[in-house]
Amino acid sequence: MDFFTHALLPYLLASYLAWEKRWVAALVLGGIAPDLDVFLSWAGSILPPHLLLVHRGITHSIFFGLLFGLLVLYLAALPRVRGLWRRDDLDLEFSARSLVLVWAGVALHLLLDYTTTRGVPLFYPWQSLRYSADLFFQIEPAVLAATILILAAMLRSWPTIQQKENLFVVFLLFLLLVGGIRMEGRWAAEEDFALGNASIYPLPGLFSWAALEEKGNSYLVSRYDLIVGTASFSPAIPKLKLASSQKEAEEALAAAEGLPQVKIFRWRAYAVAVNASFCGRGSWDIEYCDPMVLSQREGSWRFLQPPSSRYGSLRVAVQNGVARVVE
Repeated sequence: MDFFTHALLPYLLASYLAWEKRWVAALVLGGIAPDLDVFLSWAGSILPPHLLLVHRGITHSIFFGLLFGLLVLYLAALPRVRGLWRRDDLDLEFSARSLVLVWAGVALHLLLDYTTTRGVPLFYPWQSLRYSADLFFQIEPAVLAATILILAAMLRSWPTIQQKENLFVVFLLFLLLVGGIRMEGRWAAEEDFALGNASIYPLPGLFSWAALEEKGNSYLVSRYDLIVGTASFSPAIPKLKLASSQKEAEEALAAAEGLPQVKIFRWRAYAVAVNASFCGRGSWDIEYCDPMVLSQREGSWRFLQPPSSRYGSLRVAVQNGVARVVE
């Protein structure tokens, strides 16, 4: 889910329960804490990739999520940081109750992200497998739009306690409605592709889904529309495409696979297709692409599209056995 929804839902929940503002702040802090990993992502390209110092990486596991929540609460409760608020009723304290509420916020964050495509590595460091219900898109446009409308309305005219309670009920019902539409679409897509070995994933459109299938040495990405009730098919994408013999390319591919960026790319990807081209004089141009992410990017709003160099595709140049990422 998006950052704003991760903040709004715990705020409305705590307001619905009529908590004191300091406890509301603790729950909201926990709700956004895992996404503060954006300040750690810079280290992901220089430190070992198994540390998962990327977005939706280490801080989105149960163990490190709780540990990171503890650290964020400690920093937020420091006198210098508390002084920035200049509000006594919002002062966060480093106490057992605050910590429990921060951890509850972290758990809510992980639950929301679990429902989205790509998922979260819940049991890291014991395993790096990402768990996902693949129900919502990574940033669900309908939910984001509703969140922004609610936040805009709240900023324009601060709601009363009763209005906050009503907003929580309405927002929760809206999430259930969107979830119900998504479930119906998923079931219909699974039935349509029942004869194959396709994996079903949500697309940005509320009624749109994609199916990823392995067909021999190729990947096939298909689209399904719940409203129309039909599927459309895209050209097959080779798993490995070489402009030279595989034996000549093995050294270049081995060098590229050693890069931490490539290892992280493979960890994030639904599937990986590789296109290796020989450029002469010991030089290779290797492109890694995720067919599913490229399909998800088609037709989605630009601000919802993650940079292709980080998600959908990655280019590597290899010169005489030395590999580097091409930005």
